[in-house]
Amino acid sequence: MIKIRALFIYFLLIVKIISQDFGIGVINSYIDEIPSSTNFGIMIYDPLSADTLFAKNSDASLIPASNIKLFTTATAIDLLGKDYRLKTVIGSTDSNFTDNSIDGDLILKGFGNSLFTEEDLDSLVNVLVNLGIKQINGNVFGDDTFFDNIYSRDDWIVDEKANVSLPPVSALILDRNGFIVSVDANKSPGSKVGYSLKPDIDFYEVDNSAKVVKFRRTPRVSSRFTENKISVRVSGGARQRKFPYSYILYADNPTLYAAYTLYDKLVKNGIAISGTAGTLQEEAVLFDIAESTTSLSEIIPLINKNSDNFLAECLFKTLGAYYSGKIGNSFYATQAVMNYLEENEIPEFYDLSIVDGSGISRFNEVTAASITNLLEKIYLNVDKYEFFKNSLSIAGIDGTLDRRFRRSKLRNNFFGKTGTLNGVTSLSGYLETKSGKDLIVSFLMQFKEKGAGYHKDIQDKILEYLWENY
Repeated sequence: MIKIRALFIYFLLIVKIISQDFGIGVINSYIDEIPSSTNFGIMIYDPLSADTLFAKNSDASLIPASNIKLFTTATAIDLLGKDYRLKTVIGSTDSNFTDNSIDGDLILKGFGNSLFTEEDLDSLVNVLVNLGIKQINGNVFGDDTFFDNIYSRDDWIVDEKANVSLPPVSALILDRNGFIVSVDANKSPGSKVGYSLKPDIDFYEVDNSAKVVKFRRTPRVSSRFTENKISVRVSGGARQRKFPYSYILYADNPTLYAAYTLYDKLVKNGIAISGTAGTLQEEAVLFDIAESTTSLSEIIPLINKNSDNFLAECLFKTLGAYYSGKIGNSFYATQAVMNYLEENEIPEFYDLSIVDGSGISRFNEVTAASITNLLEKIYLNVDKYEFFKNSLSIAGIDGTLDRRFRRSKLRNNFFGKTGTLNGVTSLSGYLETKSGKDLIVSFLMQFKEKGAGYHKDIQDKILEYLWENY
């Protein structure tokens, strides 16, 4: 009886080994389709059994593209907590708000609240109106001292040549630091075009020389900020059509833009101001009047599902400010992420290169193994896993994976983060298999031929095989 049982167990082990070898063989057959010129790293891992099912070049340092957002958001959840609230505060250097006037400066201060809008600003102004404020005996300042004043990625990443545009990254943010110029060409050819701006404030100075034409042309629109105005230029020709041309122009001085907008709204609400609009040069003692906040639990899904680069970079600098207790900049932000990786014992974290929060930079380099280990740490944390998993794009349902797996068996069974740059495609996340098991997968690919679609197809075939057979 004992001999028969031993033979049965031996038979099961042989079947399991053959099954595993067959699985590896199938995956290797897909790997063989990858062009020899492609640099890649792949890791497939079972977090419950702690088994690495497949690994190929998993320690190769590669450009992750937007997979870097996994590091940014994981660090944010750990350091700040998902219920952390990013603020925009309106306050004053005067502590007395009960005498219908503010005898001092009114200050709008940002703390990385990247979803702050004109509507939110209106709500803050309404608080002042409801307090009965009629007079401000001072200036109106924007304050973004919570971050550094380096708004452009090209200025904080040496030799950066990213081809992905991004609004200025600042602590005080209004409508993603952009305003809209609409050009009306529904007029007779030869006529000057019409225009409108949003928000509609009195700080614009528009130079409009553009004319309506019959042939295919689009107007040129640009802007420049000075100490007391926003100069907007509309030039060239605009082909006659019924619908307006719309442009989003980014404020090269987002703090001043917010101050201009606040000043204009105060005046239009009947509040007289003795001073001017400007930017605060150094941090002041501020007595808070009101605030507008956004929860981190609202921002992280927008970053991970939709791969929002601007929100990711604002959060990155917020990490730097919180971690250092000094100021939000790229150096402290990188230190915050590296400290998180060290504390969570991510292997060889010191060999990784993380220079931004979005993954736009080609100077970022991580490994498939490091991403897999990061996702494993989150998976094993019952307090964080469900929120983090559901912040990722759900295959065939939403985010950047909305259309990719819509007719696939993976629909609603894979939760992942995509990454795309010229010559780069990445995909990492959690796979829930047909048998109910959980797997962690990471694909990093840098290619010179065949294109992104070809490499994505290989990723998809491996995922579908795992879903069906593991």
